[in-house]
Amino acid sequence: MHLKSLVLQGFKSFPERTTFEFHEGITGIVGPNGCGKSNVVDAVRWVLGETSAKALRGGEMADVIFNGTDKRKALPMAEVTLNLTDCEEALKTDFNEVAITRRVFRDGKSEYRINETLCRLRDIHELFMDTGIGRAAYSIMEQGKIDLLLSAKPEDRRQVFEEAAGITKFKKEKKEALRKLEYTEANLLRVNDVLVEQGRRINSLKRQVAKARRYQALANDVKILDTHLCHKGFSEQAAEREELVNSLKSIEQQRGSFEASLPEVEMEVVGARDKATNLESELSELRQRLSSHHNAAHTAESRILFNEERCRELRERIQTNRDDLEVAEEKLAQQELDFNVSKEELDALLKCIEERDEALSQKTALVDELGSQRESSANRLYEAREEAKRLETSVASAEARIESADVSSAASRDRLRRLKEEEEVLQVEIVELQTTEGELKGKIAEEEERTRQIEEQKLATERSFQHARGDLESCRERRFELDRNLTARRSRLELLQQLQARGEGLREGTQSVLAGLDDPHLVKPGLRGVLGSKLQVRSGFERAVEGALGSNLEAILVRDAELADAILDRLAQSGQGEVSIIAPDWVNPEHERQLMTVPEGAECWVADCVESEQEVGSIVAKLLENVLVVRDRAAAHDLRSQNSAWSCVTLAGEILRPEGIFRGGRASGEAGKSMLERHKEVAELEEEVKHLGVILHEESDKVLSQEHRADELQASAEQAKDRLQRQQVELSTLHGRASLAGQEVSSFESKLANVTREQEEIQAREESANEARGVLERDLSEARERLETVESEINRLSMQLEELGRREAEEREEQGKLQTALAVERRAREAAEQQQVPIQTRIGELREINSRRLSEIEEFERRIGSAEQEDEGLGEEIAERGRQGQKVEAELNDAGARRGELQQAINGAEASLSDLRHRIDQLGGQRGKEEVALAKIEMRLEKLLESVMERYQVDLQTFEPDSHTLLACMMEQRKAMRALEKRRATLAAKADEEEGGISADDNALGQSDGEESDHAEASEPQDEESITITERVEEELENIELEDGPDWKFIEVVVVELRGRLDRMGPVNIDSIDEYEELEERHNFVRGQHDDLVIGKEELLNVIEKINTETTILFAETFEQVQTNFREMFKELFGSSAKADLILLDEGDPLDCGIEVIAKPPGKKLQSITLLSGGERSMTAVALLFSIYMVKPSPFCVLDELDAPLDESNIGRFLKVLDRFVDQSQFIIVTHNKRTMNRADVIYGVTMEEFGVSKPVGMRLTAADTRKGEAKGAASRAARRLDGDE
Repeated sequence: MHLKSLVLQGFKSFPERTTFEFHEGITGIVGPNGCGKSNVVDAVRWVLGETSAKALRGGEMADVIFNGTDKRKALPMAEVTLNLTDCEEALKTDFNEVAITRRVFRDGKSEYRINETLCRLRDIHELFMDTGIGRAAYSIMEQGKIDLLLSAKPEDRRQVFEEAAGITKFKKEKKEALRKLEYTEANLLRVNDVLVEQGRRINSLKRQVAKARRYQALANDVKILDTHLCHKGFSEQAAEREELVNSLKSIEQQRGSFEASLPEVEMEVVGARDKATNLESELSELRQRLSSHHNAAHTAESRILFNEERCRELRERIQTNRDDLEVAEEKLAQQELDFNVSKEELDALLKCIEERDEALSQKTALVDELGSQRESSANRLYEAREEAKRLETSVASAEARIESADVSSAASRDRLRRLKEEEEVLQVEIVELQTTEGELKGKIAEEEERTRQIEEQKLATERSFQHARGDLESCRERRFELDRNLTARRSRLELLQQLQARGEGLREGTQSVLAGLDDPHLVKPGLRGVLGSKLQVRSGFERAVEGALGSNLEAILVRDAELADAILDRLAQSGQGEVSIIAPDWVNPEHERQLMTVPEGAECWVADCVESEQEVGSIVAKLLENVLVVRDRAAAHDLRSQNSAWSCVTLAGEILRPEGIFRGGRASGEAGKSMLERHKEVAELEEEVKHLGVILHEESDKVLSQEHRADELQASAEQAKDRLQRQQVELSTLHGRASLAGQEVSSFESKLANVTREQEEIQAREESANEARGVLERDLSEARERLETVESEINRLSMQLEELGRREAEEREEQGKLQTALAVERRAREAAEQQQVPIQTRIGELREINSRRLSEIEEFERRIGSAEQEDEGLGEEIAERGRQGQKVEAELNDAGARRGELQQAINGAEASLSDLRHRIDQLGGQRGKEEVALAKIEMRLEKLLESVMERYQVDLQTFEPDSHTLLACMMEQRKAMRALEKRRATLAAKADEEEGGISADDNALGQSDGEESDHAEASEPQDEESITITERVEEELENIELEDGPDWKFIEVVVVELRGRLDRMGPVNIDSIDEYEELEERHNFVRGQHDDLVIGKEELLNVIEKINTETTILFAETFEQVQTNFREMFKELFGSSAKADLILLDEGDPLDCGIEVIAKPPGKKLQSITLLSGGERSMTAVALLFSIYMVKPSPFCVLDELDAPLDESNIGRFLKVLDRFVDQSQFIIVTHNKRTMNRADVIYGVTMEEFGVSKPVGMRLTAADTRKGEAKGAASRAARRLDGDE
């Protein structure tokens, strides 16, 4: 497998799509600083899954997207594709080529693809695992990583070794297995807790379940017996109800027949009354006819008198005319003379005519008015008679309705009385039920208060338990943190103590002496330590003191001078180095040091900063004599100019001697720490470890205390939970009883409301009936009064009509007289006017008048004859009217007789109607009584149905009795009662025999009712016993004659007994059975889960052990090979005299211990690589890298300026080693070194012609190399392709 190409688009400084094609051999990437060469290396790391933006030299992942320039816009996405070929074997895939693509967008979203298929980052990691390829593998060495590899902690160096050993995948599997193991152990703890809790709960539920099952068995027997008993009562009540219904139907039929005949009788009464009314109308008409006849006769008589008077007047006028004719002749001569007189007379006559004309008009109007009054009176008389007929009908109807209302009111009063009685009964029952409900509510309130208190106690206990658990977790976390800190401090202290014991940092001779030279048993007992361990230095002045004392700090104190001489002799002989030794015999006694003033510019005298032990006091004082502490070198030079005998040491440890020598500088890292600082750190760590140990012990005690308290609170919480559950069961029972009482109260209140509503309706109907009756009575009274008024009005109108007829006849007569007089006067006027004719015509006029008078006489005579004839006709009419009047009077007498007979018929019909209504009322009363009885039965049936439905959820209407089950239950109860009686007799016999056993036996007898059968029912019968009992019951059932029927009295006794036993059982948790079964099923399931977890844990432990074994073997083999290769490679790079080694810090734990790299270049002592120069460190890293490659070469290797710190000679060695691996791996090298460029087979130049935009530039290689001909050809082709692109 090798790297084929790298495609970048929008990644960092590559905005355009850029392709780098890689061939076998070495590909160089060159270019000036800052042109984007390292971005190519970053692209390789990024596409392989680098998730740290900091590692890619950015602040966030979006920084890898091209951010734009002055001429280019920022891009929304970055994409890199890495193409690999020949991948079947290395990646264990079916594809020859594999393309890895990664994209990131500015909104933070990203995606990974393998061969254009979306995948996860984890898939990419797993694909390249143990191949040496990866973002953190040894195949990619970016800038600074070589040095980081060497300067890293020994534990961190393991990664490249593990990658080479191929155990990365195993470690990942182990990590996953450990995670699963931790999860499994946590689940086991939880499952164990659940099992313990479920076991405790199951034990608690067993008692409740046993009691509930006993309760169910008794309740089932009660249900069977009580339902059959209630069904019997229901059947009897239903039969009684059917009888009442049939009786009511018979009553309804009789009443219906009576009510059907009632309208006929009422119609007879109404018909008789209509006949009476018609007869009255007929009488009225006859009276009217009689009156008409009388009026006509009277009118004819008046006309006869008028005609006689008129004839008399006409005769007089005839006589007058005759007289006038006699005188006319006489007066004719005097007419002329009387002309003026006649004129005056004419005027007077005209005036008289006007007066008479006016009087005639008034009289005519009066006659017309009297005629209209007469017609109006006749009409009113007809209307009054019609109204009288209607009033008589209304009076009869009102009287009938009043009688019916009286009957209905009596029935309503009777029904209201019965409802009052029922209301009183219901109120008494409601008061009793409300009292019971109130008592239950009081108990419920008390139990709820107790429940609330228990729940509060439970919640308080649970809160305390949670707080205790929180405190426990906090204590555990603090203990863990303290333990971790203590472990870290102890590790650091042990390391420092080991370094001190080994004399780390001391000279070789000092280390040899401290190690005991070649005779540790002789030398070590006489050693008292080095001088530096005997000093106590003021904080902050350690380096100054160490600078002042210099190598004297390493001086070793020995027992005596003899041992000192022996040590010096052996060192001289063995050549193991130099050493400073202090023997007590050589030390001058300590003198009291004279206090000296600190010069200006100095911090203090060094001797004032040091406290030493007595045995070295004089030596230290002498060594530090005339040595001042200054802040910096400038201050030292100033003080030396004041007094050249003074030595000046800076706070950094640089010292200026009186001789003018200035010594300074220090090593880096741990080696740069001074001995005094290290001693001080050891002392501080010892104190801190001691202090942390005390605190850790206290925290451990707190943890134990908190665990104990948490256990106690958990137990209290469980107890509170059990108490709460029992209390809730009791409260639920009380709620059920209160609910039942409330339902009964509601039922009775509903019935009471119905009764009250019916009473109100009856009262309302009664009030409305009374109001209607009052209205009917008022209407009847008004109708009677109105009838009397109308009858009086009829009489008055009759009289008025007669009077108006008489007055009209009189006025007509006067009108005729006025007409006659007016006609006379008009004629007189005419005559008078004619008299005005000239005298020549007067004679003719007089003659004309005489002739007219003659004609008038003739006319008058004719009228007299006519009047006489009219009088004869009127006489005949009067006679006829008299006959007709007599006939009408006879008819009136006959109608009066018929009215009497009709009134008797009406009275008889009304008596029959009253008797019929009385019989209907009697049937209504009987129906009311039977309806009340039926309602009571229906109420009892409804109550029985509701009660059975509420208690047993059984509908009695559809219930089918099961004689077999009933008789079987009866036999079992008989046997149970016989066994109970035998037990009581036995206990009574024992009580007579034993003293003091009476109370115990009484208790046993008292409990036997509720417990004897309970214990028998609690223990579940075995199958054989069940079969025996069943067979025995079947045999006895066969011997029973079912025709006799069950013993219902015995059933009633048994039901009462069983209900008493159920009540004595107290509160029962029926739900506990389902809860127990559910809990048991869950317990079995959890038990199975627990077993599966135990098996899974064992399997995980086996897997982890197997992984540890395999990885230990693989790592040991790989480490041994790498160690050997490293030693050889180091010699190849540094020379044959060079030495290097890889050391496991803990060979007993090769899987987790760190790896220390030791290197000794030629001419230098064997030392840690941290003390090497930059070039030596780079070459050591190259040796380590290629040592790993020798064991497991990576398909390709990316080196970013790895050769930067190397000189020319080391460059040659590096390239020489590089040539050894070219055939095994591809190398992509970012470099500035010409020799490295010259070695490359293909070179890509990266430039930045446009600011912020990187572009590759192809370079044609012309140097010939037969060994690399193929590579050169590939390079040439790449160069030509690049040239073509340009």
